[in-house]
Amino acid sequence: MKTIRLSLCLALLLTALLPWAGACAKSTAAPATTVPSGDALQATKTPKPTKTPKATKTPKPTKTPKPTAEPYLAPGQTPVITKNSYRSQQIAITITAQRCSNTDVYVADIYVKDVRSFQRAYPGTRWGKTAQRITTLSESQNAILSMTGDSANNFSAGWVIMNGQVLRDKVNRKRDIGILYTTGEMVTIPAQEIDHGAIAAAAEAGEIWQTFLFGPMLLDQDGKAMTKFNSNVGPVNPRSVIGYYAPGHYCFVQVDGRRTASALEKGKKNRGLTLTDLSLFMESLGCKAAYNLDGGQSSLMYFAGKIHSTPFKNGRRLSDIVLIKEVDAP
Repeated sequence: MKTIRLSLCLALLLTALLPWAGACAKSTAAPATTVPSGDALQATKTPKPTKTPKATKTPKPTKTPKPTAEPYLAPGQTPVITKNSYRSQQIAITITAQRCSNTDVYVADIYVKDVRSFQRAYPGTRWGKTAQRITTLSESQNAILSMTGDSANNFSAGWVIMNGQVLRDKVNRKRDIGILYTTGEMVTIPAQEIDHGAIAAAAEAGEIWQTFLFGPMLLDQDGKAMTKFNSNVGPVNPRSVIGYYAPGHYCFVQVDGRRTASALEKGKKNRGLTLTDLSLFMESLGCKAAYNLDGGQSSLMYFAGKIHSTPFKNGRRLSDIVLIKEVDAP
């Protein structure tokens, strides 16, 4: 009996405890996790940070062009002379040679600090009265470089001013003129445009250093090649030319011709240049102005004690030359 009562009590006790057991089981279990939908996931994605734009590169500064090297020697240095060049504190000369239109052409590039280094000379004490070999005349003047002049004594009229001195002031209305001013500027003027009154005034004021009369001018007022010339010596010939770049910067150009043997190309002959050829060549050098001097058998270039070209029949005696010399030389 006691056993039955004990069993009944235990059954009643278990029935009372079961709800609490289920409640504890629910309270200790991990709460269910709700999985969001795909749209919800996309909405909650952290946006990618905006890329920081690259800084703009600072442009490199434009390089300042290097100044042209000084062509002269420094004070105190002794003049240097080679087969094709001369440099001193006042003068710089470089001679180059090339074949142009089947012809030997010599170009003396010239810098002078003082326009007085650019001179003209004639034999003896009176202009137009005699002639000499270019070597003799050049050596008597202590010339470093020289070339055929304009032979203005062969014309009965036309301005002749040499080294600032007026030797003739008679008007010539037929020939182009070249003028080198004391400032170092050189101009060429067509015959029909020459203002002889202005030339007379400039000469009186001491503003003209040299005039040139042979002609013709070879470049127009813009420094461009010409096709028509005020001359009857247009066909191929040996030539002598003065070129102008800027005050203090000039060139002497000497052209061989008349079938002399080329000194630059073995077995070849020198054809010479027409005025059209010559004009194009002077433009190619970059000259602003160019003036043709006496040519043919008279065309010669002298440098450092010798003839620097191949003259026709060894050249002829000259009545005047253009030359470069040191200002302090006698």
